[in-house]
Amino acid sequence: MKRLLVIATVVVACRSPTSRYYTLVATPGDLAPPQNELQIDVLPVDVPPEVDRAEIVVRDSPGEVTPVDTRSWIAPLALEIRRALSDDLTRDLGARDIAGVTPADNVPTYRIKLAVHRFESELGKRAVIEAVSTVRDASGAGPPLVCSLGASEQARDGYDGLAEAHQRALATIATAVAASVRSLRAGSPVCPERPTAVRTR
Repeated sequence: MKRLLVIATVVVACRSPTSRYYTLVATPGDLAPPQNELQIDVLPVDVPPEVDRAEIVVRDSPGEVTPVDTRSWIAPLALEIRRALSDDLTRDLGARDIAGVTPADNVPTYRIKLAVHRFESELGKRAVIEAVSTVRDASGAGPPLVCSLGASEQARDGYDGLAEAHQRALATIATAVAASVRSLRAGSPVCPERPTAVRTR
């Protein structure tokens, strides 16, 4: 009898809700080949410690947040954000991300660092990202351009809607970073204006 009880306990313990995984990388659209006139080096992204985990962390109330055991990002959050940022910048600037490889000679290269200070998820409501970007000429010419960035997007119901809202928020951040790169390259560095409204799709 004891043996049967142990076996039954193990079977029950193995049953758990099915985990699902989400990504911050948007579905790729038409991507023009790099023009070989510009290179970017997207550095590792910093994220707040409270969301630096596998599970998606949602805000339930002004004072309560919950890591959801059965809903996770497909890769560590910092890697997901970096990949999404790299994809968006590559598409926007027509540049090649040379992170981890030897850059081509005589091609302007800009090093990009993103430090995320707020990554907030409200299920069925909104996705909010606030960050500081640092863009510098890899040759060392001139001071870096440091800008405060933010984006807030309405989210559809469900975790897929939340992931899509974060994708759009990251696209807004990437557009601002691309504008910083262009202004630095033009010799007139200026931070872009932050959006003031929550966008809907």
